[in-house]
Amino acid sequence: MKFLYIIFLSTGIIFADDPNKVSSEYKSINFEELKKISSTKIVDTLYTLSDYFVEIDLTKQLGYLHSRSDSIKTFKVSTGTRKIKDGVETNTGIFVIQHKAPKWYSTQFDSTLMLHWMGFNYGIGFHALAGKSYYKYLGKKTSSHGCVRVSKEDAKELFAKLTYGSPVLIHKGQTAVKIAFADKHSSDYKYYDRENLLKETSRRLTHLYKGSYLNFVNEKILIDHQNVTHQGISIGEIKKVAVRQRIYPDSLFLELAVPEIRAQFIPVRFFSVEKLFASN
Repeated sequence: MKFLYIIFLSTGIIFADDPNKVSSEYKSINFEELKKISSTKIVDTLYTLSDYFVEIDLTKQLGYLHSRSDSIKTFKVSTGTRKIKDGVETNTGIFVIQHKAPKWYSTQFDSTLMLHWMGFNYGIGFHALAGKSYYKYLGKKTSSHGCVRVSKEDAKELFAKLTYGSPVLIHKGQTAVKIAFADKHSSDYKYYDRENLLKETSRRLTHLYKGSYLNFVNEKILIDHQNVTHQGISIGEIKKVAVRQRIYPDSLFLELAVPEIRAQFIPVRFFSVEKLFASN
């Protein structure tokens, strides 16, 4: 079978039936980066108009406050465990802040006072406690009935910066879906209602697993507290994501999936990754 290679560069478009025939001026293409595209697992991305979002790594018992205009702040947490009576593990997924209150009393656990409460997954949320005895668990081990406990100082800062709809990404070290900040001055985003958002995010994960993500996913989706419910959105399973995502000439979404590569070159789209690499 004969293959047609279409190479998109900032200086123009090259058509060639043999990569060895490409003129030497284009041999500076970073083929190591192209191999990286072919061998690195790509993940899906959902977007927020909020100025902040939170990421929780359950394996490290650490939280990360991502800012649109500032550096990432790391803070210690203590999440849910089944080792205590009526305790549950904190769920993984993508949620958004649904409720905020400076003080909130837990009706489930003897009216326990929770400071700077921010709920996102039914009865699960961020909060501090009145005393400091729980501080010894922060960043070290799970200790709550399901909520994400933080220090009083961190709870106060999170409460001030997070708003209704601010995303909360909870994972166990890896995730097949990530969060990014949307450009507030761009209209290049799609908004789905609750029902269709779940259908679309499920469809996108299916293409990630099948290795067809780059050819059948071409929308940047916004999330907020209107279309994300307490149920949240699945972050998928990174182990199921295809190592190689197929790239065809009509794929225009590569720079979105792998933004760090865009600055180096406009990517090559071709039918046979292996054949091109074998000749270089």
